[in-house]
Amino acid sequence: MVPKNVRSRVYFLRKFSSKMLRGNVSIFWDYEDVNIPQKITATYASNQITKSIQSKCIDGIESKRFYYDSKKLSEAGTDRENIDLAGWTLVDCPTRNTKETLDKKLIVDMMEYVYQRRMKGVKDIVVVLISSDGDYAYALNKLGDLEVTTLLIHGPILTTAKCLFESCSKSISFAQVLDFVSEEPF
Repeated sequence: MVPKNVRSRVYFLRKFSSKMLRGNVSIFWDYEDVNIPQKITATYASNQITKSIQSKCIDGIESKRFYYDSKKLSEAGTDRENIDLAGWTLVDCPTRNTKETLDKKLIVDMMEYVYQRRMKGVKDIVVVLISSDGDYAYALNKLGDLEVTTLLIHGPILTTAKCLFESCSKSISFAQVLDFVSEEPF
């Protein structure tokens, strides 16, 4: 007879592993749209994002890209130094008096990431988008058509475009990620 605590652990492992995702993982963060709350450090936020993704994906995180506009007053206080030290590639997107510059760069980089992996014969790909902007829905749907798993980390539900929830494979709020303690965030 197997002890009850061993049976429950075996059940938990089977349940947990069956929900794990396979694939190369890349994270794309639209900081203009989902930013770090004032009382949270950049290092803590980055670690929580990493932990929550690693708990869900068997393969490691391949890249982390942080998109921001250093000229915007709303992003002047961004702790870029610690974001950089946490392993993020900083992508400064000056608006150049045009709308959606950051969104366009991020979408092109997401598609390029998937294209490059597919050219290398990689089948299982996971794209994580941190945003609440509905402008990304079309790109997420196209990635889904290409059998790419898309995970969304979004801001407050009231300010997140509903079409994003319908366009991604799974979603979780940024607040939940910051409070992440569970083994299964998504």
